[in-house]
Order: sequence, then structure tokens, then C-alpha cells
Amino acid sequence: MSNKNQKVAIITGSTDGIGRATACLLARSGIAVVLNGRNEEKLAATIEAIKADGGTCLSVKGDITEQKVRDELISKTMDHFGRIDILVNNAGGSTHGHPFADISIQNWHDTMAFNLNYCFDIIQTVIPIMKKAGGGKIINVTSLAGRQHSILSGADYAASKAGLIGLTRQLAYELGSSGILVNAVAPGVTITDRVDRRWQMKSEAEKKQILEQIPLRRPASPDEIAGPIAFLVSDAANYITGATIDVNGGAFMG
Repeated sequence: MSNKNQKVAIITGSTDGIGRATACLLARSGIAVVLNGRNEEKLAATIEAIKADGGTCLSVKGDITEQKVRDELISKTMDHFGRIDILVNNAGGSTHGHPFADISIQNWHDTMAFNLNYCFDIIQTVIPIMKKAGGGKIINVTSLAGRQHSILSGADYAASKAGLIGLTRQLAYELGSSGILVNAVAPGVTITDRVDRRWQMKSEAEKKQILEQIPLRRPASPDEIAGPIAFLVSDAANYITGATIDVNGGAFMG
């Protein structure tokens, strides 16, 4: 059961990978989590896992790039809990790794919609709610690709994730006086279901070459990305805003 003092976090793309790991970790810390994803079976499994662990959750099924899904996510959260303290923009990805010359304009628009455009819209909607409450925390899950280049995807993905880092910094500057802290987490190669499929398509030589660029010589697990996100939404990070935490095993040291 939730209570009026319980913090509430919306986490997009929270039915597998980094999103699910984050939702489970935040729920274990006592935060009520609002889940979102397109796959009904994965959504049900995540709800079951959180409730079995004693956590509080709510869910909205659907594609976060659709306006009606974003609207429902916000309205259902406010109707049920009456507050939004935390927004984790985690949904995103790329369905291909085409060279730049082979990226169609539709590929470009789709990737921007999935990784950057929906973040712009949902943040605009959440800001007045957080301002009225006296503050809040927004975490944008970007990528190592936005810091240097993409290992597994293409230029559209790298550009969208770099844009998300720029959006994070600008919002942190504009919203700090309202008590809204905006930060980003930039994972390196992380073995989610989507990435694992692409990873398994690589030859052993290609995998070795990628791992040799990572000082820790291995990919991350979703739990290893969820931890830094949980830190940023905790009170221990109340004086951090505009930061991008690099969680990549040392592949990028900025």
C-alpha cells in the first residue's frame, strides 16, 4: 500500500533490462514505481516481481512515443498517487546499426522519436507538477554513444543520445531554482535482451575487439546501471544536477 509521504517514480521502458532493474531497485527502497512497456507479458512479470518483494507499483501499457500513452501515464499516476517525484526516461534504443550512408530519413526520425522526442514532451508535462510540489528529480538514460561514438548502433542513435545529454544540461540550468534536479546516466555496453541479440551476432573476434576497449573487459549487467540511477534519485545526490554519470567499465573517461 502507498502512503501520502511515499515518493513516486515514473520509469519508462521498465519491463526489461535497465528499466526493470531500476524499477525493482527503487521499489525495494520504498519508492512507489509506475511501470511502462509495450509487452503485456513482461509488464505482468515485472509487476509480479515487485509485489512479491513487497513493493508498490502501477502500470501503463503502451508505446511511450505515442502521445496518448504519455498522457495516460501522467494522468493515471496523478489520479492514483497524486504526485510525481521522480521521472526516469529509460525507454529507447535502436533497431539497426547501419553505416551513416545507409540510414534512411525514416530511420532517423524513428530513432529521434524513441530516444529524444518523447523525453522532451514528457518532461514538459511533468515540470509543472514538480514545480508545484517544490521540486523533483529527472534522470535521462543516455549512452556511451552520446559521449563518443556508438559501438553497436549508428549515427542516428549516437546523435539522439548526445542530444539527450545536451537536454539534460540545459534543463538542469533552467530548473535548478525550482528545486528540480536533472541528471543523466550513460551506460556502456549493457547486456539487456535487445543488446544481447546484437551481441550474439558478433564474431568472437569482434567481441574481443569491443571488450579490449573496456578496461574492465566485460559488458555491464542491468543491475550495474540501476545502482547509479538509484543513487541520483536518493537524498545522497541532492546537490548534483546537470551531471552525466558514465557507467561503462572505463571505456570513456571524460
